Amino acid sequence: MASEVTVKACINGARPPSEHPALPVRPEEFAREARAAVAAGAGLLHVHPRRGDGVESMEARTGAAILTAIRRACPGVRVGVTTGAWVVSEPSERLELIRLWTVPPDFASVNLSEADAAEVGEALLARGIGIEPGLVAAAVALARGHGREPSR
Repeated sequence: MASEVTVKACINGARPPSEHPALPVRPEEFAREARAAVAAGAGLLHVHPRRGDGVESMEARTGAAILTAIRRACPGVRVGVTTGAWVVSEPSERLELIRLWTVPPDFASVNLSEADAAEVGEALLARGIGIEPGLVAAAVALARGHGREPSR
């Protein structure tokens, strides 16, 4: 029986553009990097949308421009975004922004270590958006909460 592996590329992550000159900010930069990642073998894409000033954003207009550009460059490739609390720390504001997305992603990350993870997940599912569970921080927090280090 053959097994299949799908590679997901994170185009930019939570790193600010000042960390590397090639980190995308504008929609056309996201499209260029997405096209390169797919050409290199990525089957899924994850992005952290950014406004023109480089600041991460969950705003509808920002996400729509970036997702539209990526989907034009990479038709048929599923694209996800972050919902990290560091982008918008106020839970009610974050939930409202998800509800206002005009061009929804195919999936969005939900960091299970964040206090409002269940509500964020419910808001995504209500919109028909898949959930990409963020597990690393949750696993570390769970291990620390029990007074032991994660198993290796």
